[in-house]
Parts: sequence; structure tokens; C-alpha cells
Amino acid sequence: MHEEQGVLEEAGAGAIPLSIWAPTQPTRGVVLVGHGLGVDRYHETVQKPARILTGTHQLAVIACDLPLHGLRATAMNDPMEIVDRWQAFWAAGGVSVLQEEWRAIQLHAQGQFPELPIGYFGLSLGTQYGVAFLAVASDIVAAVLGLFGSRPLPLTPVMNACAPRVVCPVYFIQKQQDEIHPLATSEHLFSTLGSPTRTLDSSPGGHTEVSSASLERACAFIATHM
Repeated sequence: MHEEQGVLEEAGAGAIPLSIWAPTQPTRGVVLVGHGLGVDRYHETVQKPARILTGTHQLAVIACDLPLHGLRATAMNDPMEIVDRWQAFWAAGGVSVLQEEWRAIQLHAQGQFPELPIGYFGLSLGTQYGVAFLAVASDIVAAVLGLFGSRPLPLTPVMNACAPRVVCPVYFIQKQQDEIHPLATSEHLFSTLGSPTRTLDSSPGGHTEVSSASLERACAFIATHM
């Protein structure tokens, strides 16, 4: 798949490095793909669904580096430091920053691919900020979420506020032995989504053990709504 790189200036927390991967055949739609904690747009968890979306379904993909990640990262010697920095960023207004950034990326996608439908694909941390983004982007036609959870109020207030406002069709990937987001939390998040059309892909395994079959089904779900 062919890559085009660019930078969106002055959006959210600053300049946003991004890549566009387009299929060889005419594009039927665009999928915004978010990465997980501690990785970037070139990580295999972004690249693998991007290859399926472009190669099998003729959908363009746009992915960016989040604040504190990729080209926007600062040196961190302790692997747990990114967790602490992200939590601090999220708590100190990061939610609205991320909503602004993803809306800017969506507008960029609309400019690059006029009048084509736009979907969203984000697992793990990509679901945390993805839910916040989808809550303010009612024109996204479908989304893939998962590997993340929430708890009843007063816990996880942002997720509890945003999840009911997610109204697009959602394909949700759940791992039953997820050691980071236990089953009860992913079930809670899935149940609180406002989407009238929801599909749960639940299978045994840990947080990183998402099968190729699950990814293919998730990508096909988005493609059916394009």
C-alpha cells in the first residue's frame, strides 16, 4: 500500500504527524485508525488492519501519532512512565484535546477524500480516546472498538459520559482473559454504548492475543457500512 506522510498544524496539542495509505483500486471510503499506548502509527497493531482495509476492502486509512507517542514522544527510560504521563495528560484536559485532534483529522480526511464515508478503528487505548471522539462525531458511519473497559459511576466518568453518545454501528473485540481490562469492565463498556447496532466478538485469550480472523471480521464490518 502506498503511503503519503503529512503534518496537521495547530490542532489540539500541536502539530500532528500522520500517514495516509490508499488502496491500488479506487477508494470506497476512509478509516481513521488509532494506535495503542506506547506505540505509534507504524506499529503492527495499526499496520495489520490497515493492510486488510486497503488490500481487501479498497478503503483508505489515515493514522496519526498521538500526543506523547511516535514523533511527538519525549525520552522515557521507564516503560511505566508513559502510563503515568498518559494518565496525567488524560486528567488534565487531554479528553478535549484528543476530541479536537481527531475532529481535525476527520476534516482532513474529508478534504482528501470528498464525499466518501468515514469509519474509525481503535483498540485498547484507541478505544479510550476513540469513544471520546465518537461521542462528538455523529457522522462517522461505523467503528471498531475493544480491548478496553469502563466501570459504573462514579468510576471512569469520561467513559460513562461519552459511551452513550456513541451512536454509529460498533464491532467490539473482547478478550476473555484480558489482564489489563478484565471481562466485567469490557462488558460494561459494551453495554453502555449508545449504538443500536452492536456486534460483540468475544474469544478466549489475553489482551494482545487478537486473532487475524477477528481483525478480518472487524474490517469487513466497517466495509459493509461504506
